[in-house]
Amino acid sequence: MRFPIRIFAALLVGSLLFLTGCDSLNLEPKDELAADQVFQDPALAQSYLNDIYARTGLGYGDPMPTPGAVDEAFNTHGHPGDQNIQSTLTPGDRGIWDSPGWRPPDNPPYQGYNWNSVYSSIRDLNLFIKNMKGNQNMPSDMRDQLLGEAYFLKGFFYQNLMKLYGGVPLIDEVFELSGNVAQYQTERGTFAETVDFIVADLDSAATLLGMNPRREGAATQGAAMALKSRVLLYAASDLYAGSKSPFSGSNKAQYVSYTGGDQTSRWEKARDAAEAVIDLGAYSLEQTSSHQAYHELFTKGNPSGTIWARYFNEDASYNHDQSTYTSPNGYFSWSGDTPTQQHVDAYDMADGSNFEWEGADPTPSTPEAREPDRDSVDAENPFENRDPRFYANIQFSGADWRARPQGKPATTDPVGVIQTGLYEMPDGAMEFGLDTPEGPQPWNSSRTGYNLRKFVDRDIVPHQEQAYNPWIFVRYAEVLLNYSEAQAELDNIQTSGSGSMSAMEALNMVRTRVGMPPITSSDFGSKSEFMTHVREEREVELAYEGHRYFDVRRYDARGVGRVRRCVRLLLQGH
Repeated sequence: MRFPIRIFAALLVGSLLFLTGCDSLNLEPKDELAADQVFQDPALAQSYLNDIYARTGLGYGDPMPTPGAVDEAFNTHGHPGDQNIQSTLTPGDRGIWDSPGWRPPDNPPYQGYNWNSVYSSIRDLNLFIKNMKGNQNMPSDMRDQLLGEAYFLKGFFYQNLMKLYGGVPLIDEVFELSGNVAQYQTERGTFAETVDFIVADLDSAATLLGMNPRREGAATQGAAMALKSRVLLYAASDLYAGSKSPFSGSNKAQYVSYTGGDQTSRWEKARDAAEAVIDLGAYSLEQTSSHQAYHELFTKGNPSGTIWARYFNEDASYNHDQSTYTSPNGYFSWSGDTPTQQHVDAYDMADGSNFEWEGADPTPSTPEAREPDRDSVDAENPFENRDPRFYANIQFSGADWRARPQGKPATTDPVGVIQTGLYEMPDGAMEFGLDTPEGPQPWNSSRTGYNLRKFVDRDIVPHQEQAYNPWIFVRYAEVLLNYSEAQAELDNIQTSGSGSMSAMEALNMVRTRVGMPPITSSDFGSKSEFMTHVREEREVELAYEGHRYFDVRRYDARGVGRVRRCVRLLLQGH
């Protein structure tokens, strides 16, 4: 097999973007390269894999799955729109479902989920695995490392497909154009077969890989084990649990759920997979003393808690523009995915009590009824004494931010404070803030009255500088929450059972490291109430990281109602 030179050029670009530590290549100019040249040369083989790493998705701005497709956020530019997050979607509302992330033609930033591009990547990985197995022309440690990374990437792509479609065609061979047409007609795998297939690839990866990445962003043993934890947690959930599944009774249920087996044993496998990562002792939670310290885990780096991430690099001009995408219009930025009131309300008070709009109608029938009771204690000062992660993740009216752009914004607001409300000025006049539809570029104003702060580096000037903070695909906090959920489902809430710690202990490790009080037995009276704490913790801790869309489906949307619109606040003075 020979590769056209244009493909090899892409491999070299992928190599630069991924920043391999290889020596310079001394290649004779050729129109094409033979397969044995690529797969038997360590530098070329790494470049081949680097190109596939570049297809995993950017994370930032990736609409698959967007927070705007669930109750986390509303996209400023109507993508996907009110219908998606308010559960009024009709066949005529295309929104995100017609985006390049879901359908061809391929759009490179979103290839991590696109059906065509994913299977193209899977074919490339199968080709790599076929040629690397038994390859005697490469040092065995290098061969095993690269082979392990290929198995990991294959497991990663398949888990994306599983989350979206359930069972899918399972392919572990290389289809050639000259082959029999019948071999291409691969039947869809069942859900159970798909889960087992992914786990087998991730187990192979974990066996071959070491704990230290061969370069920044490469897969490791811990990454394979942690991704396995996620896959098994999903698989154990009620959404896929036979008679508990909404698909029960369908004559095709086997493709989207289990139709038999023991759900308890599946929860045990999920618990054991998470515990295996914990037992590695390689990862830890950063103890954050302030909301700013927590915020910087996503902007300045989180080495002890990051298990696998997509890195960006200035030298290779490989970056993202999250600051421009999500900052307010008063900074001449685009607002992007803006947090919903429903998500904002999910952040508890600093003492651990629930935030309440006292007197608000949770199921309003009129627009007027949607407004909270302004006489309640929490409603009077809704942004005071909240979970530190609220201040790290959400931009709200009155929040300190960065200096305004020169001109009218800087003159109007020399301090740099988020203005999404209506303000009483010293002369008694009422004026809308800079970050409202009355401010600069009103088409870019937040649709909810909030903006996203998570991931946004305040030191990056929108439109003028690019950001390089990594997108974290898998981190240790998720593993602990996976463990907590599985243990709770096994009724090991306050006891360890067959595990190393209880569900409550794992949950509190995540909570207390940000300064939130631990959950105690007095905070719940039943398994159901404890599970509510677990789900709420996932919503806050993993906010905007691509989990919520799938979590609410795993929970069969329990406790997730329609999204309430923004609450506009009248703040006295400024």
